[in-house]
Amino acid sequence: MANKSERHRLSLIIATLGPSTDNEKELITMITAGIARQWTDGVDIARVVYNDGESTVINRVNIFRDQCAKRSFNTSIYLDIDDINAENFEKYLSFAKTIKPKYISIPKTFGLDCINKAKQNCDDNTLVGVRVRKEDDISDIESYLDVSNFIMVELESKQIVDEKIVEKAKQNSCEPIYLAKMPTLMKGQVQSRDENFEIGHTLEEGFDIVALYEETSNGPYAARSVKCLDEIAVESEKLRVNPFSELMDKLLSFFKKQ
Repeated sequence: MANKSERHRLSLIIATLGPSTDNEKELITMITAGIARQWTDGVDIARVVYNDGESTVINRVNIFRDQCAKRSFNTSIYLDIDDINAENFEKYLSFAKTIKPKYISIPKTFGLDCINKAKQNCDDNTLVGVRVRKEDDISDIESYLDVSNFIMVELESKQIVDEKIVEKAKQNSCEPIYLAKMPTLMKGQVQSRDENFEIGHTLEEGFDIVALYEETSNGPYAARSVKCLDEIAVESEKLRVNPFSELMDKLLSFFKKQ
């Protein structure tokens, strides 16, 4: 991640580490934002998934931290789990103490008690949040926002807007994080305009942190995926500052790049 004075976007990007970034050259390109010097801000937060195995996660975290330290990059770690029940919750909490992440998310299906327990057991510097999948019931979401430091949202754009997720989160001092999807990049194709518009429109709701999962962990173009998201985030920030003036010009300019 570039120094704050050199950044060209305000929002933070989370990239999930996986087999694709086990290629150290690809990892370095991704975190240094080094694709043909076309952009300046790389990955801000590395997300690791507990289900990949403790030794694998530790190795990925150590390599990421080492590469960032060499470049004096200010980055952090996000720990997540893909389980839908709390069977491995205690092991998960114990592992968090090993890698000391800045962020740790608890699936909504684990329940409020697990979120509260995580907050009691984690380091004071660790932020504890709830992860909401698209199939989760969100009728009681405000009770989760009330106790969480952040919320990782995997919902469709329309639902995010209709349910006023960002507004409700910020009213509860809960940082909203958007998990973006780029399925065409997973196929090795150029990202579609529809995907760009979906992500950009959602970010305009007020997300300051946006994440990628499969695109960087298992996709064929991990670094390129971050570059694409970086471009979308920059354009979305411009629209947030000037939501009405020159709106069409900005949209047309953005899509001409694709």
